[in-house]
Amino acid sequence: MKFLCLPGAVLLAAGAVFAQTPEFSIGTAAADSVPQTTVVPVQEAPVHIVEHTTVYEKPTGCMTRPERRAYRAERYAARIDSLVQSRNYLFYPNSMQQQPGGLMRSIYADYFYFGLLTDRVEVHLPTETGVTQYVWTLNFDAGPIRDYRTVHTQYGWGVSFAFNDGDDAYRAELAVSTVTGETILLLTTPDATMRYVGWLWD
Repeated sequence: MKFLCLPGAVLLAAGAVFAQTPEFSIGTAAADSVPQTTVVPVQEAPVHIVEHTTVYEKPTGCMTRPERRAYRAERYAARIDSLVQSRNYLFYPNSMQQQPGGLMRSIYADYFYFGLLTDRVEVHLPTETGVTQYVWTLNFDAGPIRDYRTVHTQYGWGVSFAFNDGDDAYRAELAVSTVTGETILLLTTPDATMRYVGWLWD
């Protein structure tokens, strides 16, 4: 076996060549003929993301922020007007109170509602009865609607009408705000008068 001795200059030159080689390379190993791929990381230029938010873009293009807020309030009031005039909407309560001076209760179940649907009323509401304020559920459909009246004010609507469930007479009075959307339903039943607070939906 022979050993090859290289001069120092040659060794320094070889070291310089190895120093200039990249850290990662793609190639194959000659020893076992199994291809070995090395991943070379590539750094790309950063991507600039620009967000575009469009709110009433066409009619409010040259409006100031206070003007845009006032315009949205007008659109909301127009939506409430349309709902009430359609006589086809649902009232969803989030609180209830027996009148006068009963316990205020929050309503978390989203399946309770009071529906005025053109020619009938759908009632699925919690209610109270007796001095112990026992909670139970009104659950019936009724029609036809009698004595239907609406009053339009500067800040909302007042709606009242009567209906029957068999021999039991009921009366509903709704106060709807076109400013905040708050709706108050005063429902007079054969057993109690209940006050519900919630909102309207179509």
